Amino acid sequence: MSLDISKSAVHMNKNTRLKKDKHDDENLDDVDYELVEKFSQNYVPTKGEKITFLILGILALCGFKSIIASEFAFYPPHIIGYTVDEDKFMYGSNHFLQGSMNKIMEDHGFGINYSKLTKGKDEIAAILLYKKPLDLNKQLILFSHGNGIDLGYSFHTHLNLLTQTDANVMAYDYSGYGYSNKKPSEKKIYKNIKMVYDYLTNELEVNPMNIILYGHSIGSCACSYLMTLKNVKVGGCILQSPLASGIKLIFPFQKKYIPWLDVFKNYEKLKKASVAPFYIMHGKKDEDVPYHHSIILLNSLKENFENKRKNKKNKANSSIQNIDNTSLIKFWGVANSDHNNMELMNYDSFYRRFREFLLHCRHYNSA
Repeated sequence: MSLDISKSAVHMNKNTRLKKDKHDDENLDDVDYELVEKFSQNYVPTKGEKITFLILGILALCGFKSIIASEFAFYPPHIIGYTVDEDKFMYGSNHFLQGSMNKIMEDHGFGINYSKLTKGKDEIAAILLYKKPLDLNKQLILFSHGNGIDLGYSFHTHLNLLTQTDANVMAYDYSGYGYSNKKPSEKKIYKNIKMVYDYLTNELEVNPMNIILYGHSIGSCACSYLMTLKNVKVGGCILQSPLASGIKLIFPFQKKYIPWLDVFKNYEKLKKASVAPFYIMHGKKDEDVPYHHSIILLNSLKENFENKRKNKKNKANSSIQNIDNTSLIKFWGVANSDHNNMELMNYDSFYRRFREFLLHCRHYNSA
């Protein structure tokens, strides 16, 4: 795995932020239930898939579900995409890359603070990026990256977020990724994001309502988990190319509810998530996590918010009663994108919509 700044798609031209998208999202549209139905009709499980499902079911009944998930769900990069020198984050693994990125940071007035967050024996590598001078009263994007990468390989995303929004950016590595210790597991990534959230709210004293969660792929699992915690408040949540659950990803033919076998059950978590603005986006050409996963999550959120609105205990809460699914939950189906290229294929539209959602969160939370 190589690092190439020329391919990082870091756009520094401020005109990009200001110009309007004249094409008005030609290749983009909203919820496509026909595509979901087509996938369901055309999918035929192989004999091998059915046998694998049976074997995993037996192993899960024997108590090996967590071990299986840890071994097969996570794949940290073999070569770490960054270095840490005297508690300073250094992009890449050679002086040329580090020097080039340092110049970009300096030329655009960007700052970066590296932290090693600890809880017990767990150590998490994290970085805070900002436009100088640091203003912790601004919105802050808490980014949970996808699989197979770390803080270094996802650094171009951090810079794009910093360039294209008026928010600070906090990113971190899961256990077993980058300079974070321990082995990765489902429980660990949940613990990891809570550690970062606690650091932001307790040590840096960031207003929780200014924190916008942003999870890509497996990062959506960490974000969905955090949204279920009663003692956690955030200003909004963005899920890009999220999975509904492990079983729904690996064995989409399985229709029965089997929680004892399933892992990363985002569809269940979103049925319990706290009320906040949500933004789900998914590429229709995604073959890693098919588009219909986001439809499942969208329906979970709608069901959740509607149940909260109808709940008698919430009758006196005007904010709950005024829930409008059509405005509180944003959805973007992207016709020309797969699992990882949504930003590259639709750069202007991607960040215009991103900024609009941040503004939506600000207005909703100040009402």
